[in-house]
Amino acid sequence: MKIQPKYRQLAFVFVMSVIMTFMMSGIMTYVLAGGFIPAFMAAWMKDWGIAFLIAFVLNFFLPARVRGVAQKFGKFQLYAQAVLMALVMTLVLSFSLTLFNTRGFIPDFASHWVGAWRVAFVIVLILNFFLPQLVGRLVSRMITAPPAEFSGKGTAVL
Repeated sequence: MKIQPKYRQLAFVFVMSVIMTFMMSGIMTYVLAGGFIPAFMAAWMKDWGIAFLIAFVLNFFLPARVRGVAQKFGKFQLYAQAVLMALVMTLVLSFSLTLFNTRGFIPDFASHWVGAWRVAFVIVLILNFFLPQLVGRLVSRMITAPPAEFSGKGTAVL
């Protein structure tokens, strides 16, 4: 499948969100459900759908704001960006998925949320150091070459 160059950012956000939420929701479903329960796959796929919707929106709007904050860290900007993105994404997603899976605020909601967040943060932080480069390469292969411009003499200028 080839896509036009103008949709590169959208394709990147989509692919990144699919991969990241697939892994994170699987881990969080395991943690929140207490292991591989009989309906694990159904619960995971439901969590993945919810996580994807939230992450897609966050991945579309959050990076520009995080880059602005990360610039204050000078030569450690890329590390700060990876940590901040992992922190915000996992806090929001783990909160949402924990709230969804516990069907509201239960007495020990905070302990469930923190338990899920710890695991998710470590996984997403590690993924943030190499996954964007892999997704970027994948999306670059999906981009169509721009059409050649015509010079007006019947030959294409490349």
